[in-house]
Amino acid sequence: MLKKMRSIYHEYPRTFWLIMLGMFIDQLGGALIFPFFGLYITSKYAVGMTEVGIMFSIMAISGLVGSLIGGALTDKFGRKVMILFGLVISAVSTLLLAFAPSLEIIYLASLIVGLFGNMAGPAHQAMVADVLPEDKRIDGFGILRVIANLAVAIGPAIGGFLAARSYTMLFIIDVILSSITAVIILAFVPETKPQAAPREDGQPHQEESLGQTLAGYIKVTRDRIYMVYILASIFMVLAYMQMNITLPVFLRDVHGL
Repeated sequence: MLKKMRSIYHEYPRTFWLIMLGMFIDQLGGALIFPFFGLYITSKYAVGMTEVGIMFSIMAISGLVGSLIGGALTDKFGRKVMILFGLVISAVSTLLLAFAPSLEIIYLASLIVGLFGNMAGPAHQAMVADVLPEDKRIDGFGILRVIANLAVAIGPAIGGFLAARSYTMLFIIDVILSSITAVIILAFVPETKPQAAPREDGQPHQEESLGQTLAGYIKVTRDRIYMVYILASIFMVLAYMQMNITLPVFLRDVHGL
């Protein structure tokens, strides 16, 4: 078993594993918070699930916008810059969630977390694709999903231990983990953005604009089969997200857990 794991490790470049380490640490921080976010909001601000649902909707919608914009900015400014930008803004907005004096500030922080936190998503994906040869990319993205699922499996257990003592600790630990991830990316992961090939006419290469990127997304929506798949995925995610939104509050209010 150990020999097999060592063999798998040597099949991929060091940069790939550093990216995986950073993603695991960062996703672990998110997995600490979100199963207990509904409990935190309803207990601290004495509101119902309607307000919690609004906050998650704000995060989801702003996250969609952030991902679309992040894809274009990743090609323009580079993968590393966008990842670091997302980590820093996420850390600041997470502190805002922890110490917000009012529900209105929580709504604002939710918008910032969704918008800027998700801008780094396309950069992570692009960086993985950059560092792996084409024949290793499918397996590489498979490892990425395993890493993400591992963080989701471990995070709530640690989060429950912390939440029993202080909800604020959840947010502080998440900020610390985001900072550790930023240090790893800044110090040990090189920029992987491919250099643009020179044009035959000698003119400088023109980066794809944000408008061109968004036009490309619109073109994808014309693929009906793909959009049906996306719609089905949305319903699956909606069901899955109830574990983070309604289930914890239900267990507390109905079963006294």
